[in-house]
Amino acid sequence: MPFISVIVPVYNVEKYITRCVESLTGQSFQDYEILLIDDGSTDKSGILCDEIEKGYDKVKTYHKRNGGLASARNYGLKCAEGKYVVFVDSDDWVTDDFLEFIYNHLNANPVDILKYGFQRVSDNKLGEVIVPYYDEGIYKKAQIKSDILPGAIGPIQLFNYDKNALMSACTCAYSTSFLKKNNISFVSERKILNEDHLFNFHALLCADKVEVTHKILYLYDFREGSLSKCYINQMVERKIELIKTYKNLLDKYKVFSEFEEEYYSQCVDSFYACITNECGNWGKNRKFKEISKKVYGILKNPNCKMALKKCKHNNLTLKGYIIYYLMKFKMSKSIVWLYIKMKG
Repeated sequence: MPFISVIVPVYNVEKYITRCVESLTGQSFQDYEILLIDDGSTDKSGILCDEIEKGYDKVKTYHKRNGGLASARNYGLKCAEGKYVVFVDSDDWVTDDFLEFIYNHLNANPVDILKYGFQRVSDNKLGEVIVPYYDEGIYKKAQIKSDILPGAIGPIQLFNYDKNALMSACTCAYSTSFLKKNNISFVSERKILNEDHLFNFHALLCADKVEVTHKILYLYDFREGSLSKCYINQMVERKIELIKTYKNLLDKYKVFSEFEEEYYSQCVDSFYACITNECGNWGKNRKFKEISKKVYGILKNPNCKMALKKCKHNNLTLKGYIIYYLMKFKMSKSIVWLYIKMKG
């Protein structure tokens, strides 16, 4: 049994997959396996995975029909034999001490989840460093509930993203037995949005022990054309499905009443993300009037109205208060105008 299983979902990344795998196979730590999950690629990615497998005895390639990122990761989880599992996206890469650092920490202090930081890279230039906003250290069940879960369920301060809970699956190492014991898996991104956030939210609700480090271990290729920079179709429907699932999990673990404000803050943040998704399309495919109409439709949603009433909104910045009241009074034209001015 290897100590670490590295799951790498692969879909149409022929330009990047070799860089990703070489960052893993060049590590000094050797007790690992790499699972390349070719999710029905239509370019040469699948062929490259087969060639890479031939060159490294620690690499295993699996080919499956296209099902999306969540499907590929879940497939990898079923095949993983390691004591711990990490996820690395095939267009990203990791630091030279990635596996050794994870091993040293988890071998010395076994935990359900180890959270670490990442750095953005754009046009081959190192950019913003992002680490969990909470202190480094080991958190047990009560501390997870008091210190980590509030910011994982909803933003600490609406419309202010300086404090990051780091809910990406690529910034965590997980105990494989912990994930299997609690039936934690990814929900398809074709059904919901922020599947990583939901996965980690579920994991934190179940975890007995979590370690947090501010060490940078992951390098995120933030490039034009990536999913994070594209207009998202059916975003409102998928966000509503997401917040319903949040609510179901909070009810399942009987903690909704303890985190009601945080939950509704998450709902407001989700609807605001839908609004910025529409506003970001200004000047490309849509006119001001059309976008304002779409934003007004989002603000009229009864779920949005309830969330604005019940969320935590007594600690906002001036910018936050402006956005909050514009949303509350459905001032869609003002919201679109403000967004354009702020981005312009």
